[in-house]
Amino acid sequence: MNKLSLKCADGTLVSPIALGTLYFGSRISQENVDALLDTFFALGGRQIDTARSYADWLPGGESASERAIGRWLSGRNREQVFVGTKGGLKPRGYNTTRGDLSQKNMENDLQKSLEALQTDYIDLYWLHRDDIQKTPGEVVEMMNEWICKGKIRYYGVSNWKTERIREANVYAADHGLYGISASQIQYGFGVCTTDSWGDSTIVCMDEREYREYQKLQIPVYAYSAQAEGYFPIYLKGGSEALSDSTRQKYDTNTNRERAEKLRQLCEIKDISLSWLMAEYVLRSPFPAVFILGGSNEKRLREIMEYESNHVSQLTDEEWDYLMRKNEKQ
Repeated sequence: MNKLSLKCADGTLVSPIALGTLYFGSRISQENVDALLDTFFALGGRQIDTARSYADWLPGGESASERAIGRWLSGRNREQVFVGTKGGLKPRGYNTTRGDLSQKNMENDLQKSLEALQTDYIDLYWLHRDDIQKTPGEVVEMMNEWICKGKIRYYGVSNWKTERIREANVYAADHGLYGISASQIQYGFGVCTTDSWGDSTIVCMDEREYREYQKLQIPVYAYSAQAEGYFPIYLKGGSEALSDSTRQKYDTNTNRERAEKLRQLCEIKDISLSWLMAEYVLRSPFPAVFILGGSNEKRLREIMEYESNHVSQLTDEEWDYLMRKNEKQ
C-alpha cells in the first residue's frame, strides 16, 4: 500500500486509506465492528478515524465508537494500529458542533478518549472544530505539551480554515514547536457547501481552500468523501430514493450531472464507482487520505483492492470530462 508522511516528531508513514467509524458500537454491533476491523487490518489497513462525540446523539451512545474500537484494540498489537480521534467540542448539553478548546475541556476529552480506547497514547489527535476564542499559538502550545508528555504523537485540525492552519504553523516554526500535521474537512467528488449542511462550523472544500492546500502541502483527510452514498443511490432510484439529509446536502444540478457521467464511464470501462470516489481524493495535488465509511464490508474490500493495485482508472481527459459543467449551464 502506498503511504504518505505526517511531518512531526518521527515522520511516520501512514496509509492513504483510513477507516471511518461513525456508528461503531451504536448502529453497528460490537460483533460487526470486530469483523470490519479484522477485515480492514487483514487487507493492509492501519488507520482508524473516530471521535469522542461519535454517536453522542443516540440513546446510550456516548463515546460508543471509541469504546467499541477500544474493545477490539485491547486484543491487538497497539503499535501496529494508527489511531486518530477527535475532541474539543462543547460539553454535552450544549450545541455540540461548537468548538471549545479551553484547557479544561480539552484535557477532559483527551483523558476520556484514552480510557475509552484502552490506550495510553493517541497517534493523531484532532481538534474537532475551531474555537476562535483561542489564538492558534495557544493551541500549538497546548498540543506540544501533550506531545512532550507522550499522550499524543501528532495533532491535526478538523473544520479549520487554511488561514488559521497557516497562522498556527508559522507560530510553531517561529518557536521551534511541532505544527499541525494534517487537516480534516469535507472533501469528495460530491459537491456541497456549508449552507447545504446547515452547519456554519463545517468546512467544505472549495476553490479557494483547494488552492491553499496546494500551497500548504499538508495531508488533507477527506470526510464524507463518498457523499453519503449519493451517487449509487441517485443512479438507482433518483432523488426520491435519497434520505432527507443526503438530498439537502448533495442533490444539486452539478451532482446530478456528475452522476450521469459516472454512469456512462463506469459502464464503458467496467469499473467500480467506489474506486472512482477514492481515486478522486487520492489524485489530489496535495497529500490526501480517503476516509472510508466503515459499515459495508463489500465496499471496504473494493476500496482496499483499489489501493493495493493503485492503478488509475481514468485518464486525465476523462476526469476533465467528469468535472466539466455542461455548456448550457
